[in-house]
Amino acid sequence: MMRRRSGRFLEILLAFFIAAAGFSPLQAQIYFGITPIRLELKVAAGSQRTEVIYVRNNSPRPVRLKVYTENWTLGEDGSRNFLGTQPTGFSCRDWIRVNPFDFRLQPGEMKTVRFTVSVPGQTEPGGYHAGISFEQVPEAQPGGRLGQVAFTGKIVAAVYVLVGKVQVEGSLEDLIFESAGDSQSVKLKLKNPGRTHFRLKGEVRLTSAEGRKVLNLEVPDEPVLPQSERWVLIPLKEKLAPGNYKAVVRLDIGREELLALEKEITIK
Repeated sequence: MMRRRSGRFLEILLAFFIAAAGFSPLQAQIYFGITPIRLELKVAAGSQRTEVIYVRNNSPRPVRLKVYTENWTLGEDGSRNFLGTQPTGFSCRDWIRVNPFDFRLQPGEMKTVRFTVSVPGQTEPGGYHAGISFEQVPEAQPGGRLGQVAFTGKIVAAVYVLVGKVQVEGSLEDLIFESAGDSQSVKLKLKNPGRTHFRLKGEVRLTSAEGRKVLNLEVPDEPVLPQSERWVLIPLKEKLAPGNYKAVVRLDIGREELLALEKEITIK
């Protein structure tokens, strides 16, 4: 079974801090990283699979972390919504067990966290998802004052579990152009009526009304969850002058045929 992982160690500076009394913003910075940040696994119904996530403390102080599973989904604008134990469609949260789920890391220390995905035997073929969250546990500082605000940070690894054989389904519904001040962007509307997620790969080619190439935009590697719709924002690298343009989109979502769309755009 093959697995897809992010390629390098993600060292993430978590900027979730509040300037509480006695702490400067520099003191409030929290450094820890995990890898991989995304796992895509194939697991048959009635079987299980164990994987590891590496977590490292990059701060000069010890940190305590708790690890837990939670549901998440995407808004139509692509925003990540973390739902805790609230039920959601195509969730695999209840299939995942992590170990350890509460531990400390010394400065510079790296630890492996194992998790096992156990898929129930009667699971329908499809793509399922959940999150494994790493959250810092605030600890009282020596000499701290009563009522002082604690600092915390969280990183979530996305876990996708593909069960059985399922056909990727999807369509490219629309393209719109947006302009706000000096910022311009193209937005693509995607629809996924299927039972598994897909990821985007492709480009948007902009040409003048005369057919002259103006700009190529790479479509970001974003997921579209099963039985959902979403917009994907692509900022323009260069501001386009007023005029008439043609946008040509070609997308690979994991099917034999590409998704395609052409649309005329007028910029005033």
